[in-house]
Formats: sequence, structure tokens, C-alpha cells
Amino acid sequence: MKIGIIGGTFDPIHNGHIYIAGKAMEEFSLSKVLFMPTGVSYMKTDVSNAKDRYEMVRLALKDYPNFEISDLEVFRGGYTYTCETIAELKKIYPDDKLYFIIGTDTLFMMEKWKNYDYIFQNVTIIVADRAGENESDQKDKADYLKKQFGAKIKFLKAKKYNLSATLLRAGFKIKSPAYKIKQDCPDSVVRYAEENHLYDSSPMKESEILELLRLDLKPKRITHTLGVVEMAAKLAEIHSCDIKKARTAALLHDCAKYLSTQEKADLCREYHFPVSDLEMSNPELLHAKAGAALASKKYGIEDEEIMDAIYYHTTGKPDMSLLTMIIFISDYIEPGRTHSPKLNDFRAMAEEDLNKCAGNILEETCLYLESRPNNKIKAIDPTTKEAYEYYKIYI
Repeated sequence: MKIGIIGGTFDPIHNGHIYIAGKAMEEFSLSKVLFMPTGVSYMKTDVSNAKDRYEMVRLALKDYPNFEISDLEVFRGGYTYTCETIAELKKIYPDDKLYFIIGTDTLFMMEKWKNYDYIFQNVTIIVADRAGENESDQKDKADYLKKQFGAKIKFLKAKKYNLSATLLRAGFKIKSPAYKIKQDCPDSVVRYAEENHLYDSSPMKESEILELLRLDLKPKRITHTLGVVEMAAKLAEIHSCDIKKARTAALLHDCAKYLSTQEKADLCREYHFPVSDLEMSNPELLHAKAGAALASKKYGIEDEEIMDAIYYHTTGKPDMSLLTMIIFISDYIEPGRTHSPKLNDFRAMAEEDLNKCAGNILEETCLYLESRPNNKIKAIDPTTKEAYEYYKIYI
């Protein structure tokens, strides 16, 4: 027989796993595919209980007669190593050919695995292309592994998939029913996860927030966001601010950037945030307030200090908290910004004196908005003026 093996934490198993297994079975005439949930992975930490992950896989496969679940790894003591699993499978199936199904991201990691050369010598690798991966890089890597280790590598001719277990876990944590990310899991898996509160009982992790943001923000905005995270974390460390809070606020500061004006206004009103005529006529001014509301509604942020930092990240305000000031400054000076000839000065200043840096940024902002011809923003937000009046003494 030809036996396929698809392993992973399956936290949770999703339709992408099932699709790839089916395509591999079809293209390579596999007799069956073994789904192999990991036990204690030495490469991943903080995963759900092995019993729960095993049960979700079992439920997902019940309608697929040629798919089987294997408990070789999930109930093995100690760390899980693929080379040991393959050795055990060769004893169970001594006369059969084994095919190991992986994603392209795994292809680039296999040399870090324990006894990876044993794996290459004893299974055929089937690589399923994931969206966003460079095909030329994949081929080059496969050619290198073939030449260097005699690896047998074949690429699956199936449409690219881009489902992320990280994104799905985040989907279970979203309170609002408007978000339908969970539809990418089998219904039986969704029911089990919800009934057992596997994912909705803990706050979103940074990786989960980022996966959700990638759905709503353009790539250029994601790049900017990560720059703000980098700068905020740096300034938080220098000035003894909570780094985790700084990273979270920075990550979410532009989360409402691409909502419509009406969606932004509705969010603000839902959270009783005031919306001025100026903001309605210039919705760019509204995204910060709406972002604070969305951070709570979608991402489960309850920390008022984080919400305040998002709320005022564009305008600043008088007497900002340390976190709010760090996010306000980081948004202006993050490494990807090029809009001001004074940015390098501001970056150095931010490390030494946040009040002075905030004052200089506010001064430059007011001068720019007042002097810009054909200004799309017809007036300066009053909060920005108030913030400048407060911080100009530090210049």
C-alpha cells in the first residue's frame, strides 16, 4: 500500500488539512492517509491538551473512510520526534511505502529536525503549496535537499490554501457573531471546541491578533503596524513601561483604518465615544476612536490604558499617560516613516525625553496642517491643539 501521513498539532484541525489530504490521496494514489496529532512537541509550546486535539481530529475524520487517526504521537511520553514516528510506522507497515505530507513552510525547517536525514531516506515528501510562498524558492530548496541528502520530494498539484490554525483560534475568541472565521473548521470540531471552551477562555495572543489584522489591513499598513510595534517595545523598555501593553496597543492602533465612515461612527456611538462634525467630514480623524472601540469589541481588549493609547494615537492629548505617549510617538517615528526630515532627531529624542519629543511632534504637526495648501483636513483637531499647548513648554 501507499500510506500518507499528515502530522501537526491540529489545534484545531481545519478544512485545509482535509483538503490537502484528499488531494494527496487522489494525485499519488494513496490507499489511506494517517492523521498524526503531535503529543509534546519540542518545537511548539502552549498548545491545547493532547486529548482535546485528538478528539477534534477523530470527529473531523468520521465521514472520511480512507482517513484514519493515529495515536502514535499524541499519547507518547516525552517530546515528539518525527524520525521516531516514522521508525515505528515502518515496523507496523514493513512492506508499504510511506508518504509524508507537509506544507512549504515545513520544507524550509526540516533540516532543524532530529535525524532529518533518516526521514529523507525512509519516506517520500509530498509538499502542499501554501499561499504566499515563493515557488522558485521552494524548487531551489527541494533541489538542494535532493542533492544533499537524497531526499524524495514531490509537489502536490492542488490549489494553494491559506488557512491558519492561529487565525482559527482567534476566530473562536471573537465575541461578535459578525465574524465567521470558524466556518473553515468542520462543524463537529466547532461544536467540540465551543462546548469545551478550548479557545474562548483566554485573551488573544499577539500572533492571533496579527492574523486577524492581516484580513482587514493592506500589506503596507501591516508593515507600518509592525514598525510601530518595534518602536513602542523599544521605548517601553527604555522608559520602564509595560512592554506587553505597549506591543498590544501598537499592534491594534490602526485596526479600524479601513472601515467605512459609517462603520467608524457606529462603533464610536456604540461605545459612547463623541463624534464631532469635523470627524465625520474627515473620517481619517475618526479611525483612532473607532480603533479603541474595535479593539474591545473584536479583540477582547478590556484594559482602559491600552484603549486610551489607541484612542489618542493620532491627536495626542494633554498630560498623556506613559503608554499613550509611547504609542503616539511610535506611530510618528516608526522605522518605516520618511515624512519628516527631523525623524532621526525625533527618534534620538524619544529615547532621552518623551515629553520633549511629544512637544516637537505636535509642533511639527500643527505647523504642517496649518500651512498645507488644499488641505483635505479643513481644521486641526482641537485635541491636537490642546496637546500642543500642554507640551510646548518641553520644547
